[in-house]
Amino acid sequence: MAEKLFTVPDIYPDFKCKISDCRQSCCHGWEITLSMKEYFELVGMDCDPELRKRLDGSVYIVDHPSPERYAAIAKRYDGDCPMHDSNGYCSLQCCCGEAALTNVCRFYPRSPRTRHALECSVAASCEGVCELLFAKKEPLSFIKIPLDFGDVFTPSPDDDTVTKSYVPVRKGLVSIMQKRCMPLGARLSLAVSACEGIDAALQSGRDGGLPSQGGAADPYKTTDTAALRSAVKLLSGFDFRHSVYPFALKAGENLAFSSDDFPKNYEAAKVKFAETFPDWERMFENVLVNHFFYEGLPFSDDGCLPCDNMKAMCAVYGLWRLVAVGYTLTSPDIDSLVDCTAAFFRLAENSPLPDNLAKAIHSKSELSEFDFTTI
Repeated sequence: MAEKLFTVPDIYPDFKCKISDCRQSCCHGWEITLSMKEYFELVGMDCDPELRKRLDGSVYIVDHPSPERYAAIAKRYDGDCPMHDSNGYCSLQCCCGEAALTNVCRFYPRSPRTRHALECSVAASCEGVCELLFAKKEPLSFIKIPLDFGDVFTPSPDDDTVTKSYVPVRKGLVSIMQKRCMPLGARLSLAVSACEGIDAALQSGRDGGLPSQGGAADPYKTTDTAALRSAVKLLSGFDFRHSVYPFALKAGENLAFSSDDFPKNYEAAKVKFAETFPDWERMFENVLVNHFFYEGLPFSDDGCLPCDNMKAMCAVYGLWRLVAVGYTLTSPDIDSLVDCTAAFFRLAENSPLPDNLAKAIHSKSELSEFDFTTI
């Protein structure tokens, strides 16, 4: 496949892997799966005896294999990849070159999507990406650069109603989320209102740009205590298998999630958070716009409407903000904020969480009544 022009976040060209400086390496914790093609390429690869021994002892065929998910790399006892050396480098890449890597390892944190437009995002689950987003003073913008992913993850774009609306709708919603004259929560509420019009347009078979958003969102809404309690309930469903767990656990200790004083504690912690990170809205905005682009929002394949998906993103924001405010209460430094953010988006970008939230909202569960933008 020849190079094509992909739309990417403007931080895309600046990303460089932190290697041994990374505190939360992508080589740790994740299950790395291989296609059938990748598996047999690794099995038959010519490499030095020590690497061959490691490969043969760690690559296995999964239960119920398919051509796309045929095998996996078994993690070490400490959760690390057996190819991950102490210097931060991958022994497979060092010995056999980048082409020997699985597609997942070769491209991460880059994620090409071509269904509705040629786009390539960068994952906020990578701490290096988080640091770039947090450091960026200007609103995140998008540029076109030539990229070549071969035929991996890059099917031809669809020709449907969503594809026709995809770019103008997303541009319009990003512009709402970047209205820095308004509080961040109010911008998210305004984006939800805009999506109600998108729902109506799509259901009637129309396409086009972003409908009128109507009146301005209330910038002075107080915290929805029911949403706050719901966020705690959702966080309590995670355990040691989830990347966000230690951060949510510490946030719960710091804020006393289970006590009657929790709402009051949270309000006080929000004040301290704003004092510690006075530009937090700018930082969160950049991460949310990046996440919005990464997920292809407000569209999805979960059977839900754009408004459902946008409300689900607001819930993701509320969960992240609660963890960040609570965790940094006793670790008030930028590295701690980066760490809990990357861990949270490792979950948000690589689990059914956003889809499950959208489906719950679509089914008119109690989640649909909560205003997570006030958290």
